[in-house]
Amino acid sequence: MDKTLIREVAELTNDLNNLIPLGVIFVTQWPSLPAPGLPASNDTRWKWLDFPYEEMDGVSAIIKGLKLLTRRLYCRLTYRIVDQSNSIAIIRIYLIPANSLHDDMLNKYRDTYFKFKRSTMWLSKRCRVVMENLLKFTDFSSEAFNMHSSQDLSKYVSRNKVVILQWFSSDELQLNISSDEVNFHIERLRNSSSVHIYVPRMEPQSTLQTRLNKLYANLRSPIVDQTLIKSDEEFARIKDIIQNDEIDGFRSQLYNFQKRSILKMVEKESVQREELMPSITQFSRGFFDVKNLQAIVRPPTYRPPRGGILAENMGLGKTCICLALICISKLQASRNPTPHIHTRSVSKVHSLFDTCVEFITQNSIPWRTYYDDFAPHIIKRLETTVGYFEKKETKCRNKKTRSNSSSGDIVQSKKYYLSYTTLVVLPDNLFHQWRIEIFKHVEKNYLNVFEIQTLKDADILKSIDIEKLVNYDVLLIANSVFSKQFEIADSLLKQVYWKRLIIDEGHSVSSKTSRCVLLTKDLMYERMWVISGTPTSGLTNLHMENQTENISGKEYTIQKSFDPRQDLVKLGLMVANFFKIEPWASNKKLWNDSIVKPFKNFGFNIEFQLSSLLEQLIIRHDIKDVESDLQLPKLHHRPVFLKPSFFDKLSINLFISVLATNAITSQRRGIDYVFDPTNKSDLKRLVTNLQKGTFYWTGFSINDVENLLNICVYSLRENKDIYSIEDRKSLKKAIYISKLALSNLRWRSISTIHEMGYFVKGLPKTINDNYSLLDYGNNIFMFGYPHLIAIQKFYYKNRILNSNEELRARVMETSPEFWKGYWSNIKGSKNKKENGNGSLSNKEEYKEFELTDVKMINQVPTWESTFDAKTEETLLYKKELQNPKCIVTLKYKCPCNSSTECEEAVSTKMLRSEIVGTLSSKLNYLTMRLLENESQGLKSIVFYEFENSAYYLTEFLDLLGINYIMYAPHIKLSERSNNLAQFDRWDPLKNEGEGIALVMDLKLASHGLTIIAATQVFFINPVWNQSVEAQAIKRSHRIGQTKEVFVETIILENTLEEQMYNMRGEVKDSDKIEVVDHQGIKEYILQFPFLKMYADNSYDEEYCKLIVPTAISDVPTDHVENVVNKIRMNSAQSTFDNVKNQRTWRLPLFTMKNMEKLSSFNSKVKKRRFDNIDELEYEESERTTQLEEEDIKLIMEKLRVKRRKQSVKFNI
Repeated sequence: MDKTLIREVAELTNDLNNLIPLGVIFVTQWPSLPAPGLPASNDTRWKWLDFPYEEMDGVSAIIKGLKLLTRRLYCRLTYRIVDQSNSIAIIRIYLIPANSLHDDMLNKYRDTYFKFKRSTMWLSKRCRVVMENLLKFTDFSSEAFNMHSSQDLSKYVSRNKVVILQWFSSDELQLNISSDEVNFHIERLRNSSSVHIYVPRMEPQSTLQTRLNKLYANLRSPIVDQTLIKSDEEFARIKDIIQNDEIDGFRSQLYNFQKRSILKMVEKESVQREELMPSITQFSRGFFDVKNLQAIVRPPTYRPPRGGILAENMGLGKTCICLALICISKLQASRNPTPHIHTRSVSKVHSLFDTCVEFITQNSIPWRTYYDDFAPHIIKRLETTVGYFEKKETKCRNKKTRSNSSSGDIVQSKKYYLSYTTLVVLPDNLFHQWRIEIFKHVEKNYLNVFEIQTLKDADILKSIDIEKLVNYDVLLIANSVFSKQFEIADSLLKQVYWKRLIIDEGHSVSSKTSRCVLLTKDLMYERMWVISGTPTSGLTNLHMENQTENISGKEYTIQKSFDPRQDLVKLGLMVANFFKIEPWASNKKLWNDSIVKPFKNFGFNIEFQLSSLLEQLIIRHDIKDVESDLQLPKLHHRPVFLKPSFFDKLSINLFISVLATNAITSQRRGIDYVFDPTNKSDLKRLVTNLQKGTFYWTGFSINDVENLLNICVYSLRENKDIYSIEDRKSLKKAIYISKLALSNLRWRSISTIHEMGYFVKGLPKTINDNYSLLDYGNNIFMFGYPHLIAIQKFYYKNRILNSNEELRARVMETSPEFWKGYWSNIKGSKNKKENGNGSLSNKEEYKEFELTDVKMINQVPTWESTFDAKTEETLLYKKELQNPKCIVTLKYKCPCNSSTECEEAVSTKMLRSEIVGTLSSKLNYLTMRLLENESQGLKSIVFYEFENSAYYLTEFLDLLGINYIMYAPHIKLSERSNNLAQFDRWDPLKNEGEGIALVMDLKLASHGLTIIAATQVFFINPVWNQSVEAQAIKRSHRIGQTKEVFVETIILENTLEEQMYNMRGEVKDSDKIEVVDHQGIKEYILQFPFLKMYADNSYDEEYCKLIVPTAISDVPTDHVENVVNKIRMNSAQSTFDNVKNQRTWRLPLFTMKNMEKLSSFNSKVKKRRFDNIDELEYEESERTTQLEEEDIKLIMEKLRVKRRKQSVKFNI
């Protein structure tokens, strides 16, 4: 027996000052103890509870548990009998705290005594069960703890619920107490509450996503420490400056919520406090470890970073807030961090002047505050003297052999220079926007800004003096350049102790492997901020209004779905890698053990723990607090369901035919089956093409469909008996669709030359005979885009022809040149169209075009004469059609010379020609909606996922002369920024009242861009990743927007798109689950949902007419004809049906707009550039005068931004 140990333990545990009071329990049936116990304090009525050494029979499990806790030195108990008649006693529970100076002694005692022949693990688990049960019955209120008499007990019972335990009882301890119940009682402990009975919730347990969503939603808006304002004069001064809009160099007026965010950022940068680790909670008498259910002294803490995550919702001016913070701290420099102390050289005696300069620079004294008071030579010396410190770094040797394995590690000293600079790392596409924001919010020349946008710009880091670099106020560096610096061992960026590091749109800092993260590990910075409205998927937030006016029958609000575990992992990566918060930075597993696992397993009070940590990191306003300062206009988001056109149906049915035939003929197994796991890439490509096909598709060749038909016929004939009835029906439908395509001359034509089919009515016969693709009947002919552009050019060059003979002679001269150039162009370009920088492609997968393919167009199958499509479909679906209409039999006409005279004069015949339709339902709708918006002077954004849709859309916009600008990957970054600036500065009042559209690749629109000029937003197809969709919408609906924003997602009815739209809300993390991996989508595809071509009797024509649903009834119609060279030119006109809410358009082929568009294609007037800040400032002041003086036609040529520098070359 170790008497010394026992004596030391007794001295420790018999002193109440060493113990932490927990609460009291009430016990009846108090027994006659062998010894009443010694007095525990000066109040002799309270005695130590010493349990008899011998076991008593019939003692309750909770009393036995208390005995175990006292024997194992987890608690001490005192008692007092308050009611002798009823044998009621009060037991005070005192916890022996952990993490004290006596831990070793206590653990040694536990390992030596009272082990009861049990393992240490068993005893620990049993003690935990006892503590969980004890929490249920413990009264934590001060009133109960200070009770002394039966009268006190009576008064207390009359006001509070009291649980009185029995000393003798057969009740057992409750095992597996739910975490919810334990959390309930820990909350009572924190609030010093009396006993309350836990009532389980009747509703099912919340999912992890729901819990994390609730936690995010309940993050409090930033609250500034009022005691700091009272105690710190400098902080109080900064508060007044911010509140009074008196920030030096900052010229914009801030919203109140922005001021609160800025002040909170200043507080976080200025003051660092020790914060309790998330597993520790504080109650009235001490600290409690909720993970181990122990009282604790010297609780573990962490130090929040001098920064955090500025996570204001998208569109609330995060860049503006950061610029205000930079202006406020302009005169401050990074300070020498302890323990890295500068050691002064004593090799020579320094002058007093040198000593003063060194003292100022080494201690980062803000001498620039007195800039005007210093002599020039002092200023020069201070600017050229850079403070620094040396940090010792340990590098491991390469232990190649045993002989040098014991030689130790290499200790090196590295010098870091103090700086005035805020290093801002931003996505490449936001570089220009930051420059514009600096120009807009900061006074000219107030901030000294150094820009590194390209790798070529980065070369200056090799030659720039460190004295010059650290004196910049801001260093803007593009993310692509910043990432490359990781490869440079002695990069200058790694030699500076930056005043502040800002990562804009900081999604990359939540990745383990990004170069941005790896480089930040090597950087040293004093203050740090991640600027992102969506630092994790769960923090993506989109506030939408439900629209009461139901235009198309449905409106929806995005439901956020994400993987909560991955969300927490991403947050942990930011904590460890970027903020470098200890102990998580040095212990990579700790975040998972202390946060992720407890949250997943509904750990004790984990929501409170995590919420406390997040509030130390995140600055984010509750939307209600923002709305009290700022009311954004309403955001309306509705899906628009369109009926597919004839050719939409045909394309989709061909895809389904391929899938059905593959599944049936492979008997749904083996490597030939497209749904076999080994064929995922092929299936993904097929499903992606099916999505593209909802806009337009010409990727199936005549040979492809002929082969499909042969396979179906052969399989149905040879293997009929082994297929199910449903499979045989599917094969028959595939045969029918194949025949329908092969017998249709329009499909055979477009699938060969890969053009959008435009249907034009009213052109002279000479034009039709020599430029059209097909005669549709009723004086309607089908053309491709190049053909119509050629006709428009022909007309504008020859619009003063006086006779039909002149027209015929001119056509005979130009049409052969056109066809020669046409065949050469499509063979060489593979359907890529020039578009400024690079090219825009329809991205359809088809073999390279050969002129011999044209011959196949007219080689119609012999069975075509007996194939009646409507009758065949009726028999196929065994459903009679009402009033079936025969298909118009049309004959393909190759371009040929015509000897027929034009019946009317050119000036009247050609100007009456109209575009009456196209082959795509979506193309019609979107183009007409953009035309509506343009006529009303509105700005629109069109987001596309697939290039083929942008390819065909911009063709139609060009044909009509509609104003638009491209923002696509094939355009250089500098051009993209310029395009955004032009879109933003487009003034309808200076452009004949016309609006403009921005056609943008969705991949480039997810983060950071501000496009508040637009109020009309279109998604060409439903976006599977809702987070991407939400952020794209926020490009327009954000601070600065003064008008309501209307968003439309265009969906083709009864197709894969509609299923995606309906099912995407079920996906937890749509950025990680592809469409093809979703089980519901797979099941839908495997149903082979063929679309009926004629059975609904709703298609009188194969082309899609220009009748589109809309709620806009007051589109201006220009009835005034434009006059060019005494020829009156019509404009697009429309009529609105108030009953059906649809608009019918009349689109003249020749208008003033498309004539001006064509002329601007060949114009050599350079586009305006807006990447020069000085030019912006000059233009702001001179713009009005300049516009009044310029000729209106020249203005249109300068400002209208084109997708192509010139049209496709046809050698006309």
